Amino acid sequence: MPKLSQIELYLDGDYSKEEKREFLFKSRSVCNFWEREVSKLMFTSNYSRLNVYVSDGSKEEKVQPMKAVPFLEVIVHYPISGITKVEDIELQQHYINILGIALSAARSVVPIPFEQSMDILRRFEENNYKNEWVQAAGVWEKKSIESRVTADLSLSEFKLTQYVYESSELVGESVILNTLPREILFNEYLGKLSLSKCGILEYKKGKIVLSQFDIKSRRFS
Repeated sequence: MPKLSQIELYLDGDYSKEEKREFLFKSRSVCNFWEREVSKLMFTSNYSRLNVYVSDGSKEEKVQPMKAVPFLEVIVHYPISGITKVEDIELQQHYINILGIALSAARSVVPIPFEQSMDILRRFEENNYKNEWVQAAGVWEKKSIESRVTADLSLSEFKLTQYVYESSELVGESVILNTLPREILFNEYLGKLSLSKCGILEYKKGKIVLSQFDIKSRRFS
């Protein structure tokens, strides 16, 4: 049985292509936060993904399985005007409200951990709508080296930054990636740290090296 681990928000109705695209991209911060947190619950269901279509009122509200099983389609009425001009905080609150409505509606088909989900969304709000996490970290005591790679997913961008410390002193900092807030653009950069015998600190995804730091020269290459 699959894990319920994905949720996508789409504008559905009389909106421009620009509005629909911006709405989708900007929604990834809160959706990704919910996805990462709900995955810790190891919740399984008949559906692995919820596709939420935000209607301007022109379509009937409903919840139904999609042809692309195991996806579930949820249509909610939540008209929004001037998407591209809405202030960030207001837009984040709209996303939280929409997710609450969608998750509540989906309970009629799948036993979603609703209270835990709402707690996740409250924590996101209380943390000033920040979605930040440590993607990779490592400590090599014999060389007094420590490094971490942090991820920051906001409404407008995804940023991946590496920090290197020697004896607790920051000796290196580098932005590995700065891109639009969409997983298809940054998932391949979510890797791991390792330190070679010759003193090269590497951040890699599989066999692909994304960042190298020479401990001796204290430089990224």
